[in-house]
Amino acid sequence: MTVPLLGAAALLAVAGCGGHLGNFDAPEAGGSKLGNLLGFKSNDTPAAAGTQVHHIFCPQVLILEGTAASQAYNGTPPSSGNLKYQYSLTDTARECTLDGDQLAIKIGVAGKVLLGPAGSPGSFSVPVRMAVLHEKNNEPVTSKIYHASVTVTNGETQADFTIVSDPLRVPFIQDHAEDDYAIKVGIDEGTPPAKPAGKSAKH
Repeated sequence: MTVPLLGAAALLAVAGCGGHLGNFDAPEAGGSKLGNLLGFKSNDTPAAAGTQVHHIFCPQVLILEGTAASQAYNGTPPSSGNLKYQYSLTDTARECTLDGDQLAIKIGVAGKVLLGPAGSPGSFSVPVRMAVLHEKNNEPVTSKIYHASVTVTNGETQADFTIVSDPLRVPFIQDHAEDDYAIKVGIDEGTPPAKPAGKSAKH
């Protein structure tokens, strides 16, 4: 079951889980695969001569529970046999840079579209919400939906996608930004999808 993100308010109620791939908090051999693919750089911010060099400890990217995948069905009751397609998130990365008195956070997300038995090749638009929240109270600072365009060609059953946010700017507080902010992403369809047959909702 996919839990929708109904705007920034929903981000307050849903606990984050999942994981991140890109870790730019400490030097790594070659960085992350997705981070390298997207051209993300280290978080060391150059400084003028005689001034402090900032090394930003960027918050990890969390995939909100229930929003890592979303399914669409052809008819009711929904079942594995009439599944049209599934969106899923497979990877994340991030880059933090200091821009004056603001922290600019760029978020990268990778995923795929998988066709089901009732699906057919074509073009898809995957809605992915990216948000930065206060770490202490889970209050959103900024939140935006991006749409990844994906085409599954004839003869194929799946296609991959990557999407990168604009720099999401929040007030810079300290180098250890992971103590101040949390980054959360998820597929945001806006309405709950139908439940597969034979599965009851858990309360």
